[in-house]
Amino acid sequence: MSLLTPRLDWLLGCCTAGGCEAHNQSEYQVQLSSEPAPAHSAKHLLTSGDSFDITFTPRIFGWSRSSNPMTPRQQNLREQLELPALQMYPVPPNVSAEEAEEVRKEKLLEMYREFSIELNTGMYLTQLTSNRDYADIHVQLMEDLTTLKLDQSNGRIIEFPLTNVSKVYRIVKNDDKWYAAGTPLPGSSMNAEQIVVVEFMRRKLAFVFKELQVSQRFLICMELLIRRAQQKQALRSLTPTFPPHHAQSRQCPTPRLVHDAMARPIPSPSEK
Repeated sequence: MSLLTPRLDWLLGCCTAGGCEAHNQSEYQVQLSSEPAPAHSAKHLLTSGDSFDITFTPRIFGWSRSSNPMTPRQQNLREQLELPALQMYPVPPNVSAEEAEEVRKEKLLEMYREFSIELNTGMYLTQLTSNRDYADIHVQLMEDLTTLKLDQSNGRIIEFPLTNVSKVYRIVKNDDKWYAAGTPLPGSSMNAEQIVVVEFMRRKLAFVFKELQVSQRFLICMELLIRRAQQKQALRSLTPTFPPHHAQSRQCPTPRLVHDAMARPIPSPSEK
C-alpha cells in the first residue's frame, strides 16, 4: 500500500485545480469567454483541415482545382459524367469566347466535373435567408447527382430534388439595393455581393458569393446539373420499367401450373 500511495496522490492531484496548475497550464486551459483571446495565448492556429476528417471543406467556394484526393468511386463518377444535351453551351469564366467551340466545350466539361465532385464531397456556403440574414450551411450533392442535401446545423437536413427547379439566376446586392446581373453599379462596387438564386416551385435558395467568377462558376455548373437531372427524369418517363397492365393481371406461371397445362388433353375441333 505504501508503494501505491505516491502514484495515487499524483493521479488525484491531476484531477484537482491545484494539480492542473502545477503542470503546464497552456496544455489544459480552455478559453470559454466570447471575448477574443490575447495574442500571446494563441499557441497553435488551425491553418488546415484534419487529414482524417473527410467532411472538412474550405468555406470559400474557390475557383482553383481542389487539392483533396479523390476516392476511386469519385474518380469513376467523374469519368462517367458528361455534359447534358444543349443547343448552346455557356462559356466558362476565364475562357475567351474567341476560342474554338471544341476547346470551350472541353474546358466547360472539366469545370463541370470538378464542381460536381466538390459538391458531392460537401461544401460550406453562405445562404441568404428570407429574413435577410446570413447563415453558414453545409450543402452536399447526393450520389445520384440529382438531389441537393442542406444541413443548416439546426438538427434538420432538407433534400431538394434538382428536377423540381424552375429556374436559376444571378442578381447583385450593393448598398442594400438589388440589381440584375450585368447592370452597371452606381458608385463603388467593392461591397457588392453576388447572389445565385435556385428557385423551386415553393421555395428559393439564395447563395452569397463575394467573387464574380466564383458565382458564375456556381451558376453555370448548377444549370448543367439541373438540365442533366431533368433530362434523366424525362428519359425514365419514356422508358417503361414495368410490364403492361394486362400482363400484370395474369397469374404467374408456376412449375405446377405449367405441368398441369402440359398434361391437359387438347380438345378436338368438334369439342371447341
